[in-house]
Amino acid sequence: MKELLRDCLYPVLLGSNTLCHACVRQFEKHYGVCSTVLTGKRALTLRFLPAVRLINAPPSLSDDILFSILCDLDDESGMRVPMLVLCDDAYHGFFERRRKELEPHFILRRAEMLLEGRARE
Repeated sequence: MKELLRDCLYPVLLGSNTLCHACVRQFEKHYGVCSTVLTGKRALTLRFLPAVRLINAPPSLSDDILFSILCDLDDESGMRVPMLVLCDDAYHGFFERRRKELEPHFILRRAEMLLEGRARE
C-alpha cells in the first residue's frame, strides 16, 4: 500500500505551523512523498526538511488568487491524486468558502484528523 500511495499521492498543505510540520514528516516517513506547502510565513524549519516545496501564498491573498494557485498545482499533479490539507486556521475561511470549488480538484482533509488517524494505527 505504501508504494501505491508514494506513486499516486500529491499532498498540498495550507499553513506552516506545527501541524504542518507533523503532516510533512508523516507523508515523507510513511509514504515517501514530498509535500507542497502554501504559506505566508518564512517557515525556516520547513526549509530544512528534504520533502518540502514552499510556495509563498499568505492567507491574506484574495480567494481568487489562492484558488488559482491551487488549480495550477492540481494541473501539475499529473496522474497523482491531489490532497489539500488544512493545517493553519488562518486559511480556514478560504477552505470553507471555496470548499465546493475545491472538491472536484482535491481530496480535502484537516491536519488534526490525519494525524489523529495516524496515532490510532
